[in-house]
Amino acid sequence: MKIQEIINHLTQQGTWVNWNKTRDVILTGRTEREVDSVGVCWVATREVLQQAKDLGIHFIISHENMLYEESTSPYKAIYEARNEKLSFCRENDITVYRCHDVWDMMPVYGVSDVWARDIGISFEPRVVSSYNRYAVVDLTVEEIAQKVADAVKKYGQDGVQVVGDLNRRITRMAMGTGAATNVFSMLHYQPELVIVSEDGINSWIAMQYCIDHNIAMVICNHAACEIGGLKEMAVYLKQVFPHLEVTHLYEGYHLHTVQGKQ
Repeated sequence: MKIQEIINHLTQQGTWVNWNKTRDVILTGRTEREVDSVGVCWVATREVLQQAKDLGIHFIISHENMLYEESTSPYKAIYEARNEKLSFCRENDITVYRCHDVWDMMPVYGVSDVWARDIGISFEPRVVSSYNRYAVVDLTVEEIAQKVADAVKKYGQDGVQVVGDLNRRITRMAMGTGAATNVFSMLHYQPELVIVSEDGINSWIAMQYCIDHNIAMVICNHAACEIGGLKEMAVYLKQVFPHLEVTHLYEGYHLHTVQGKQ
């Protein structure tokens, strides 16, 4: 089938997306090409592109932008790295489509819902147009952090960072997804703890606010809390297009935590 037919199906699901202002675009390649296999990934790293070449895959769906920054004046190193990736795709006839705004909020199979299931806490139902959700619990900060650490371990991160008293009991908590873990957008839930990613917060504003207002914080890696949703995309596409071969391509993200000896 044609690449454009797959893209059309995905865009039709995103009733919550503002299609005049979206990240979901073709990054490189042609969409009229016929394909019988698809590769999906969190981001099309060079390792992903090489796997696609080796497997004869000519269409990749990448959740994040493989071209780093969209500035008109990027750093020289970034400019050169972008051109290297684009040249590789052109030479090997690989089309890359970014599916971000649809898949973050896609019910059941999407990044946010898969992330909540991976953590294993009964969150309240999510508004389909929101990244955030909350839960009423009776757990310590450490118990929640352990659940998050267990969730991200299978996606390449062997631990999480925690801000706050590990022994404190939590009754209300909130979580976001990936870079959309803006603490201030979760405050209406009145959380005593928030689950965030390092790309969604900064230490001099969000972390400082949480410390000042006694909100515990569990911090994980952006990729580790989203890759599960892309693995589920492979499951979803196989169900919708049973004649297609769909493969999750390994991105190369693996974060080790090295602790001080003293």
